[in-house]
Amino acid sequence: MKFRDFFKNRELIFIAEIGINHRGDAGLAARLVEAAARGGADAVKFQTFAPEQMFSRYGNSLLASDTTEKADFSTIEFFRKLRLGKDDYLSLAHLSKEKGLLFFSSPFDLESLELLESLNVPVYKIASSEVTNLSLLREIGATGKPVILSTGICMEKEIEEAVAALVSAGAPDIVLMHCVSLYPLPPERANLRRIAALRDRFGLEVGFSDHSPDFHAVQIAAALGARVFEKHFTLSADYDCPDMAVSLTPDQFLEMRSAVETVVSMMGHGRIDYDFYEKDVAKSARRSLYARRHIPRGTVLSDDDIAAKRPGVGISAALRDVLVGMRALVDIEEDFPLRMEDFE
Repeated sequence: MKFRDFFKNRELIFIAEIGINHRGDAGLAARLVEAAARGGADAVKFQTFAPEQMFSRYGNSLLASDTTEKADFSTIEFFRKLRLGKDDYLSLAHLSKEKGLLFFSSPFDLESLELLESLNVPVYKIASSEVTNLSLLREIGATGKPVILSTGICMEKEIEEAVAALVSAGAPDIVLMHCVSLYPLPPERANLRRIAALRDRFGLEVGFSDHSPDFHAVQIAAALGARVFEKHFTLSADYDCPDMAVSLTPDQFLEMRSAVETVVSMMGHGRIDYDFYEKDVAKSARRSLYARRHIPRGTVLSDDDIAAKRPGVGISAALRDVLVGMRALVDIEEDFPLRMEDFE
């Protein structure tokens, strides 16, 4: 199946990134799902991981001094507290379906992928951090399910290799997400032109995974062609959670959705000809050709016989030169609209 098949091919798709904002509490996770439904989300996305497979016990030492002098389990312990179990995910998947939301997650290791497969998750998200983890990507592709691929901290060649790995393994559909892995994202670092560059380079649909504290960048992304939007999600402004600085409340999420829908509506169809809805304005505001003075029958029209006036209900002012030199077949009163059938 294609990614959009799960959303009845609607044009705009909004994903509430719950991630680890549930703090490892299944009850809070359920409240976040319910709030996401109220906030106008189409889908909720979680993060599934085994901390021991994500982090080296020497990670802090390596980052601080590029040595393995000291083992440190603090990061592993921190993320261990943020895990949810299989039964939790099963309950959340059922709740999401009840609320009309698509439930899916980002697996960060093979163990987590197997867990999500046992739940028959319909779509997979690949985090920017895993784009070069090609062995994991091939396993995800082999599930035969659509993939959303985040492209933060990625070079062009790395995205190319990731897409190739997914496609060759069997992924039926890939959506690339423009992403800048800064938390929060400063406006001058958003690089939103990358949306079109990704689409042109890879020929895939491109969305936007935003880490801004508000949703102004999302609106601009919509104007640039993004139609899939992912935004971190929280219960309220005072709810303490790991991604608090870049998360929207339910009311803010709903406001973002409305703002994006307005932007996309304003972008229109792009045709150069004016729209049908302007026809009444065109009729009253444009000019057509009128008799500047009384024109007796038999008169050969000169330019001085013709005036261009509103409303534009007769011969277009653009045809003025066509009428000059034609002979009047009838008397025409001053200020009457000129008609082609009255000339030869």
